[in-house]
Amino acid sequence: MDFNQSQNDSLNVVALNKKGRTAIYLGDFESAVAYFDEAYLKGRIVYGRTNLKLFSPLLNKGVALKNMGEYDEAIATYLEAEDFIIELFAEDHPRLGFVYGNLGNIYKLKGDYVKSYEYQQAALRAFLVAPDKYDSQISITRSNIAEALYLLGDYEEAILSAFDALEDSNDNIKSFLYSLIARIYFQQSNYPETRKYYKESLSILTKAYGADSYDLGLEYINYSQLLLKIGDYDEAYRYTELAEDIIVKYFTKKSLQYSDIMLNYANYYLGRSSAASDLTDFYEKRKADLKKALGYYQEALIAGSDVFSSVAFNDNPKPGEEISEIQMLEVINQKAGCLEALADLYLSGQDKGNAKEIFELALSTTERATELIHQIRTGYVSEESQFFLSENQESTFIRAVGVCYKLYDLTDEFQFAEKGFRFAEKSKSASFLASVKDSRAKKFGGIPDSLLKREDYLKTNISNYKEMLFEENQNEDPDSARIELFNSKVFQLSEQYEQLVKVFEESFPNYYAFKYENKVVGVDQIQERISDRTAVIEYLIEEPTAQKAKGQVFKFVITPDELHFSKEVVDSTFVGNIESVYQFLTSSKYLFTGKGEYRKYALAAHELYNVLLSDEKQVLEDKDLVVIPDDKLAYLPFDALLSAPPDTTTMNFRTLPYLVKDYSISYTYSATLLYDYFNKEKVAKHDLLAFAPSYEGDDRDYTANAEYRGGLLPLPAVNKEVDFIHGYVNGDVFKDSLAQESRFKELASDYDILHLAMHTIINDTLPMYSKLAFSKPYGAQLDDGWLNTNEIYSMDLNARMAVLSACNTGSGKLQKGEGVMSLARGFLYAGCPSIVMTLWEVEDESGAHIMKDFYKFLSKGKSKHEALRSAKLAHIANADPLKAHPHYWLGYVVVGNSDPLYKGKDIYFILIIFGVVVLLFVDQLYRKRKKARD
Repeated sequence: MDFNQSQNDSLNVVALNKKGRTAIYLGDFESAVAYFDEAYLKGRIVYGRTNLKLFSPLLNKGVALKNMGEYDEAIATYLEAEDFIIELFAEDHPRLGFVYGNLGNIYKLKGDYVKSYEYQQAALRAFLVAPDKYDSQISITRSNIAEALYLLGDYEEAILSAFDALEDSNDNIKSFLYSLIARIYFQQSNYPETRKYYKESLSILTKAYGADSYDLGLEYINYSQLLLKIGDYDEAYRYTELAEDIIVKYFTKKSLQYSDIMLNYANYYLGRSSAASDLTDFYEKRKADLKKALGYYQEALIAGSDVFSSVAFNDNPKPGEEISEIQMLEVINQKAGCLEALADLYLSGQDKGNAKEIFELALSTTERATELIHQIRTGYVSEESQFFLSENQESTFIRAVGVCYKLYDLTDEFQFAEKGFRFAEKSKSASFLASVKDSRAKKFGGIPDSLLKREDYLKTNISNYKEMLFEENQNEDPDSARIELFNSKVFQLSEQYEQLVKVFEESFPNYYAFKYENKVVGVDQIQERISDRTAVIEYLIEEPTAQKAKGQVFKFVITPDELHFSKEVVDSTFVGNIESVYQFLTSSKYLFTGKGEYRKYALAAHELYNVLLSDEKQVLEDKDLVVIPDDKLAYLPFDALLSAPPDTTTMNFRTLPYLVKDYSISYTYSATLLYDYFNKEKVAKHDLLAFAPSYEGDDRDYTANAEYRGGLLPLPAVNKEVDFIHGYVNGDVFKDSLAQESRFKELASDYDILHLAMHTIINDTLPMYSKLAFSKPYGAQLDDGWLNTNEIYSMDLNARMAVLSACNTGSGKLQKGEGVMSLARGFLYAGCPSIVMTLWEVEDESGAHIMKDFYKFLSKGKSKHEALRSAKLAHIANADPLKAHPHYWLGYVVVGNSDPLYKGKDIYFILIIFGVVVLLFVDQLYRKRKKARD
């Protein structure tokens, strides 16, 4: 190739890039992608495969794909660009900042704000390698980080970051930051400041880019949302019209931007109040407004989909037809709310026929929203992202159950109660259920051992670096270089892990199908599996808030032949009663309980019983209860509730009507987990493995936890406890210095019962790093004596029961939509279907005796929850007035499968009697035949 030809080819590549950028500006994104593809392919011929000039078409192609809504293709393109830069330069090259910043923007559009934040942080680290050269990119990235914090709901940190980013920003970035600050103040209900900063942003955009710029149109959309919120409807409508005039110049009516405009019009008609002469006039005008709103919600759905075009209210886009999942979810949710409001209006006018029809439309629309949530969750790899989704979409499932209740109340049709239960189940521990499914899927998904080992390697290293990062941040003077290194390592390893998971999902269809199956156990399946003595009670709670004074408690009671579906309206008293009972039970000042505290507890515990159980007393008579709590209820043992009005004239803990006197109670995170995953036959070779460490002479570093900086206190009764247990169950016991973490890891998979009597250190910031404290290691050991929740997750246990007779093993951070993030989850995930755990720091001596009686009753063939109830009742019967205080004995609960581990002696006695009867019958038959022959 001669020089002139080479120069022409090079100019051709440059021209293709320029055409692509022009096409992006004009909104012709399909042509832009074609230009950039051609530029990249010709560039490889002209420049070779490793020339930096190939980076630009890759980066720009990603931008075009993002604007088309092809987010997964855009991500793949940027990951190709990342590999290109790393191969050409290094893992910390500044140009990676462009890749990571764009990836962060795409994950923002996908609603994965955790990943968005991580990528923006990575972009900042990359640009800071050469800060003078990339100062403008650093400023943009800092503003993107502030926005990611806002989207994650960390408003305090977001506003600090936004004001910090303002210092070195140009007008373009300032307008973005003013808009962001306005949005933050909006979430904090500071509307004067919100209006002020929107005005600042609008002023900058108008001066810099004119009255019809694209950015100004977007800002009008945001500003009109504020005006709708504060009730300035006419002004909101005017700004929405201004936004529409601008946006249609840049985008078609099949775009997210146009969808947002239609959404604002819909919210205008949903929210405004029209003047009415009388009640009938109000009814008709309100109905007309709601129908107009529905028309605009439908237009918003049409705009947010490439193919959907139906204007019928009973139609919604099918899975995969949306441009943006997260934006479509918002529109569908708001449409469902509007339908419910219209049905409520019909019902208030006694038009039950139309009310039922519209409620059913609201239900089918909300069901589509829950399908979208599942669809979005399948695209999230990190647990943090899944938690965020569960927390922010909990209201969708509450609405679904609420509409089911209205239909059930209106029609008395069983189908609506059953549907309501399924929605409640789908709201429970979705991320934990997904993790359990993922673990099972790997066992028969055909994934090679080499890839599974690679996954273990990545997960272990991610975990180790996260723990080191956490510990470094706890130091009084953290080392910024170490923090930077650990953050970088976590990011790089997490990227590799996500790409490996993608390989699993794309290359092994059986694994994918099982992992993402969106099924939960149904009422009929539960009824087939439970005994005549069992009742399953599931709760779903919408707590009252400052904006909404009344909350709701939905309750499902399932027995072998009945399903009861009910609702209680509650106020702040309900939440206050939960907190009062919990604080009373867990208080370290239990030795000094006064009559006032006694009375407050007793009244609160009875009021909770009235809300949670009293109306089901007849149905629950002589039943064993399986409780599936929700929200703060997960912190309470139901044993502590009082089933009758208490006598508070004298303080007597022994005579209070505790629920434990009426029922055996066990708990589970969800019915699906219990009945589909928490069943196991005995396979372990040995019975009991028990550990009771000593902390004497323990000089390990406890500075990371303020509660234990003085070291762990001795637990003198734990040796007695494991000796008691060994008297009822055969096995191996490791006490004092022999109670080593390494020994537990080595032996645990061979035992049917695991009993750990030791301290627990709870980490609410990072629940996966809560830990069980074994004895200090001796000799040259790799283990440090701390068994993290994260390490438990990686174990493969054959035990049918783990007893975590340690302090606070059942406590932890409450994660909305998931439950309490306790150590127990690790054991359940690792394959142990039943956990006995403590909800607070149990008194040492009493705990030992309760465990002794528990194993005594367990060895006689009682179920786990019956054995624990019997042990608690024995404690009450024998306790002195002080030790009858619930703090001493109520902390133990059974989670998961509560079936017996042993056959009772009664069974053997019956078998012996039956055998004797058979032998006598055979003997008599023999004698008769012999006599006949003679």
